[in-house]
Amino acid sequence: MIPTLIAITGGIGSGKSVVSQLLRTMGFTVYDCDERAKWVMTHDEQLRNELCTLFGPDTYLPSSNGTWELNKHYLSDIIFSSTDALTKMNACVHPAVWRDMQHQLRAETRERFFFESAILFESGFDQLSHPDEVWTVSAPLELRLRRAMRRDNAPREKVLSRIASQLPQEEKERLADHTIVNDDVHSLIVQVHELL
Repeated sequence: MIPTLIAITGGIGSGKSVVSQLLRTMGFTVYDCDERAKWVMTHDEQLRNELCTLFGPDTYLPSSNGTWELNKHYLSDIIFSSTDALTKMNACVHPAVWRDMQHQLRAETRERFFFESAILFESGFDQLSHPDEVWTVSAPLELRLRRAMRRDNAPREKVLSRIASQLPQEEKERLADHTIVNDDVHSLIVQVHELL
């Protein structure tokens, strides 16, 4: 049985992680693309070779336990000084994340498999993974700002700048199959149960 693949996305402070956590407490698998991307960048040998080919052997450093460690300072200097470098890196990382996700997807025993991706549409990961459904988590802008400012201990202007760098919430809603409005916990739980 191949489970139904459902993507969860939404802008900064919308509450994607709250929806993901709710689904986990209900026993569903929710693959976190951001967290797993960090893992594959150090554990996927194919990806490591691709990144070293692109950015040089200093991309990784040997660690004390005999494995390789991502040289984050070196890599961030490269990708934040060139949008072309960031695009090339993502062109390697996203397929590696998809390969990793497929391993878990094949092992899934439940009827639904969820994955959370903040930049599902912006990164083109929707075209790579072809989810059966997309759920966008949405919330009023002021509420999103307050949540992100509190969570990240960040000033309002910085959070606004990060929000502006993402696809507008309205566009995410238009591209999604379902929108979950996260402005009240009780309502959120009801909406998720209805979608299930």
